[in-house]
Amino acid sequence: MATTDNAVQYDVRMVREFAPYLNLSACEIDNLIKFTKMGIVQRETVAEVAMSATGDFRGDSAIGRDFDDGTDAKTVVSSARNNNKLKGQWTNSFMVRSVTTKTGDLRVIAYNKILDQFHYFYIPYSAYRHISSYIEIIIERSTCYDGEPTFTGIPQRHFKWWEYEVSSFAELCNRQPNKL
Repeated sequence: MATTDNAVQYDVRMVREFAPYLNLSACEIDNLIKFTKMGIVQRETVAEVAMSATGDFRGDSAIGRDFDDGTDAKTVVSSARNNNKLKGQWTNSFMVRSVTTKTGDLRVIAYNKILDQFHYFYIPYSAYRHISSYIEIIIERSTCYDGEPTFTGIPQRHFKWWEYEVSSFAELCNRQPNKL
């Protein structure tokens, strides 16, 4: 299985979110969710199909992109981690991985598991092309020396990358690529 048992719940949550864009019957959606729970269907594939059904582009999985307009889709789930135990520094963020080989703008669907809320980002290639590994979209930071902090999940939008947040899935899908 490509995903852990713990992560399946978030895959299912995402598939449920994208299902209305897929033009499927209720029975087909039930099967899609069943197959997602089994690890047969991946949320990234469902997201790509939903995006291409909503936007003015088609799936075209080539090196560095997912769509024929040159853009790439990413799905991420929020996670918390301790950055520095001695200083008690904690971060709750979205990690957008494997951006090194991408050649166009990113369409990012980010699930905030604390708030059970989706955030959408359209990140131009020019904003991340210098990055060699991943983009970290910080939701919030906290200081806690004993145990783990209590995160609220409420985005602190002054952190980097929030300027690329868009208001909805439809807006994410209808954005046109920034050509250099």
